[in-house]
Amino acid sequence: MSTLKVLKEYLVSDGGYLLNEDNNGKTVMLSGKWGSGKTHFWLEDIKPQLKKENKKNIYISLYGRESIDELKFEVLREAYNLEVKENIISKSASMLSSIAPSLGEKSLVVGFDKLNKKAKDQKAEEILKSGSIVCLDDFERKSTKIDLNDLFGYISQLALDYNCKVAIILNSDVFEGQEANIFKQVKEKTVNKFFYFEPTIEELFNSIYKSKGKYKKLDNYKGEILNTIQETDELNARIYIQVLDNCLEWNDKGNKSKFLRVLSLITINFTLNHIILDYVRVDIEHLQHEIKFQGDIEFNNRYGIFYSNLDKLDRALVQLLNQISIILDTYLHHEYNEEITRFNNIDGYLNILKEISTVEFLNIFEDKLKNDKSIQDDMRVYYHNYKDKNKEYLSQLWKYGYQLFSLDVIKEEEYTKISNFVKSGILFENEDIK
Repeated sequence: MSTLKVLKEYLVSDGGYLLNEDNNGKTVMLSGKWGSGKTHFWLEDIKPQLKKENKKNIYISLYGRESIDELKFEVLREAYNLEVKENIISKSASMLSSIAPSLGEKSLVVGFDKLNKKAKDQKAEEILKSGSIVCLDDFERKSTKIDLNDLFGYISQLALDYNCKVAIILNSDVFEGQEANIFKQVKEKTVNKFFYFEPTIEELFNSIYKSKGKYKKLDNYKGEILNTIQETDELNARIYIQVLDNCLEWNDKGNKSKFLRVLSLITINFTLNHIILDYVRVDIEHLQHEIKFQGDIEFNNRYGIFYSNLDKLDRALVQLLNQISIILDTYLHHEYNEEITRFNNIDGYLNILKEISTVEFLNIFEDKLKNDKSIQDDMRVYYHNYKDKNKEYLSQLWKYGYQLFSLDVIKEEEYTKISNFVKSGILFENEDIK
């Protein structure tokens, strides 16, 4: 059974935690990594089930909230709107407001407004006290103007004074310094139940896929798209939605489905790193001589290597990366000689290439700097400093420039069309791939 299914059943199945009146007045926390789909899980799996069970529930994001008073107003407003859209006092106040200026009765209007607000607040409090469930999302994105002690104090008020169940959704390890200490202390005093949200890539992907009926058009390609995402090891609901939306538009426009893997990879890389990689051929024909592959292999005609669109200075770095790619075969031949002999073909070689970790790649990078006498001293220093400051960026170049694209057979014009689509957001009809 999937972890998402277990968590959903625990929270909202028959007699589940959020449906059990014995748990009124308690606070739960749903924590997990950024992008892991916590909000999607609540809005698509939990909230609809609460509505189905006729449980009054309120969802509020703390993002952009500037004060506790603003949050209190929002909670009361949402609670009031659960049952009442407009009452007789509202109608009377509205009618009086329209005629009072001509009668000179402004004080009466003000009095009615206060009476109306008081009536609404009382009704909202009644709704909250009837066992409502209040979800506060984006906890870590609250304004710095809101004190953590005050925020947890209000949460305690909702739970204890209003008899609500309160659910807090936040990213793990978000607070630093003094706020981290306060968070730890008040969390222990306030939170009754803690859940760590950690779905697998497949669980999160399937959850998003089934929640949008429009994706059924991609049923024939669902497995391939999922496999590609699993290759990247990225757990991010927003990225999955962008990938699926791009694949859906690509497919709807009648483009070749065999490029969905490349489209998915480019979409993920652009979303994460905000770069589109260039299409560059690298001459590694010597691989066919150094490692005795069998059969006719037109490696240079089948595979492309991809790099980022860098400025002039960093293009020197690309040249260095090209050189590193050439010496990788020596490393692979030494480290994986038995596997290469067993695979005995270029696809086997490239499969091993994909297994090289970013740490190993950076070590190869460093060895190249130390041992290559053709690199000038000033550039050697530049490269060394660049590597130390940009390890993550170089790791992404390695991951999305070598490992993941290495097995795709794609021509430059095909790659360019896909890149333009991802970068611009527009799929041009007249940009045909033959």
